[in-house]
Amino acid sequence: MKIAALSPGMAALAALLFLSCSKNDQAPGNGNGGTGIQGTLLYTFVGTVSALDLNSNEERVYFTYNTYGFGDWHMSHDYQYRLLSEREPGVYNATKFTLVKNTDGIIADEFDYMEPHGNGTGLRGQLSPDHAKVLIEPTLESGVVISDREGNHLHHFEAIDVGGTTIALGIGDEALWLPDNSILFTLGDRYILKSSPPYNQLSLVREMPYTQWGSLAVSPDGTQLAMQIDLHIYVMNLDGGEPVQVTTSKGAELSAQFSPDGKHLAVGKKYGDISYFNLAIVPNDGKVYNMDTDDAVRVVQSNDDNIPAAVSGSYFWVP
Repeated sequence: MKIAALSPGMAALAALLFLSCSKNDQAPGNGNGGTGIQGTLLYTFVGTVSALDLNSNEERVYFTYNTYGFGDWHMSHDYQYRLLSEREPGVYNATKFTLVKNTDGIIADEFDYMEPHGNGTGLRGQLSPDHAKVLIEPTLESGVVISDREGNHLHHFEAIDVGGTTIALGIGDEALWLPDNSILFTLGDRYILKSSPPYNQLSLVREMPYTQWGSLAVSPDGTQLAMQIDLHIYVMNLDGGEPVQVTTSKGAELSAQFSPDGKHLAVGKKYGDISYFNLAIVPNDGKVYNMDTDDAVRVVQSNDDNIPAAVSGSYFWVP
């Protein structure tokens, strides 16, 4: 078995990648009456993905799904497609992926995917920016896989050699596409790595000396990365710059997504003692915003509700 190698302190190194083939009264104001911020927030809650127009604060159903067997969904970089994963009844060794065109809800493609190792049936996938490939997010047995739209394995990142120590990718790692069809992934709670087509080299984006970090999201132009570090949201430039804190609170911020123009962040946070989480919007201007008290923080809430929107899964910000 061949293992990709990455030496500490080096920015890039050749690597072999084929491996055997209720609302809180003290929360900031809600958005009733319009926020002046453009775009639509899509968010998941128990069988329904809702769409909230940020200009009018009107909410509608974007699509629904059967909670039995549903895995997850992901929005394409150009917002044209959504990729859904599910476990089919009676199938115990494959995940069904369905590619849906957002404008009319028509199925553009679907395929069954089987891991190189293991029998995952509810795996998560992301459509590549060029629409030709699917990034299968890390699993315990198979690491990261890039497949075509028929489920064939094209590239497989299973383990990386770091200074003579082999570190396997696993379920705690993350992976995502960059706009140029490169991929970014985490390794061993310590590193952020990048690989560009044809995926036969690795580069070190940054070593992360933190006890708790993750929930990565890339800006639409591919220049910034948002993440949670020690309970709050930070943004860093993808040239390896230092992470800059952008949120604070008495509690924790869970994750963030960039607005289509990159000027704002939708931040996942709980307002009140609830099992799900809510969303709030903050400017992405390098300043730190207090999610509990800052007037610049806009809690996401439709005109028809008197509590913030409930979110229990994936969310995205589209034009």
